[in-house]
Amino acid sequence: MLDANIKIISELKNFIVLVSSNNTLLEKFSIAPENFTRTRKLPFDKLVLFIIKLCKKTLSVELDQFFEDISSPMSCSVSAFTQQRLKLEPFFFYYWNKVLLDSFYHYYGDNVKRWRGYRIIAADGSNISLVNNMALNKHFGGQSNQQTSFVQAKTFYHYDVLNELVVLPKIGKYRHGELQMAYEAIGGIEEDMLTIYDRLYSNYKMVALHMWQEKERKFVIRGNERQNLIKSFIKNGKRSDIAYMTPSPSAIVGLRKYGFIVTKKTLLKVRLVRVDLPKSVEVLITNLWEEDGFGIELFKDLYAMRWGIETNISIQKNILQLESFSGLTVPAVLQDFFATVMMANLHSILIKDAQQTVDNTTKHHKHPMKVNKNKSFGKLKINLIDLFMLDGVDVILQKLHDYFVKDTIPIRKGRSFKRVRKNPQTKSKYKTFTNFKPAY
Repeated sequence: MLDANIKIISELKNFIVLVSSNNTLLEKFSIAPENFTRTRKLPFDKLVLFIIKLCKKTLSVELDQFFEDISSPMSCSVSAFTQQRLKLEPFFFYYWNKVLLDSFYHYYGDNVKRWRGYRIIAADGSNISLVNNMALNKHFGGQSNQQTSFVQAKTFYHYDVLNELVVLPKIGKYRHGELQMAYEAIGGIEEDMLTIYDRLYSNYKMVALHMWQEKERKFVIRGNERQNLIKSFIKNGKRSDIAYMTPSPSAIVGLRKYGFIVTKKTLLKVRLVRVDLPKSVEVLITNLWEEDGFGIELFKDLYAMRWGIETNISIQKNILQLESFSGLTVPAVLQDFFATVMMANLHSILIKDAQQTVDNTTKHHKHPMKVNKNKSFGKLKINLIDLFMLDGVDVILQKLHDYFVKDTIPIRKGRSFKRVRKNPQTKSKYKTFTNFKPAY
């Protein structure tokens, strides 16, 4: 895995060099053609490295530290950085993350984890809290009443739960809605992906858009207990059965926008699977057929894999402090969002080698052990600039590996905690403040 990680870092570095030296690509990731044509203290390559560091302290302190890390005698002002970042197309980090993902799936080869040949993709969305200023309110929107108001963005992810990677990040307006984002994302699902959804996504249109691709995409969706189809299935007492979904008027209209002519008689054949839990019954809607070897006993553990995306969102918000943005403008929010996703993915890849070492050396422990993600991310952040700016990547990666294996925590299986839903205005642990950032 160390060799694969060296090649992945090399691909990421080459992408920066390629964009910086190719005027056509540079224009693609610039807001205007004339951007990044003059010599500045923060040229394109250094600017993207500074943003990818995920600055959470006072920007002046972060800038001074960055220029020390790159061995530059002179720093730049916060104003200069703010003006320079406005020239950068935020989707650069989206495409840089694509380079990271493509490199991982290529260089890891047989080490890529799969379930019966499929990459397990969990799909879910979340809200992120933003500063309530005019620019962000106008772009992202939010909610208000007589007492208060707040601004939020809507995010959506496709997450490879076995390899712990976000393969599709999306961010949009608060009112855009997770369902619409999920519909739009279906076209990007690849043939070897099996996508898992919770009950929010249980509807005819979602199933149709998966099944009517050029080659149907596999899915597992938790059924909504209020649906008549699900009620009837629970009532009949069967553990698995074939059923036919009928379109609602809204599904008929919605699918026409995608070019599909649907009537009330256009039925969708699906399989329903009953999963009995200690305190409830779940029904899963799927196109994994029993005759193809997908027995009833597989589905409880398969659907439980979806929880991995909740953990990843928590890591982004709590360890990587997603909601503590380094700027108060729309481009700054978008840049930080895609940069955070990329850093979460890079961290996940770089700790795999250490996790394998931990697995091999702690086989006889009472509990399985895992790399401490909080401490390991902190160490990665400290060494990030060296990783991209210096030669001897193998030495730096080995140094990180040795640190990662020293800090481990036990995995205590079977634990569960009651989910407490909090007020969206107060649940953010790390917020952006307009008048304060820690200097240490």
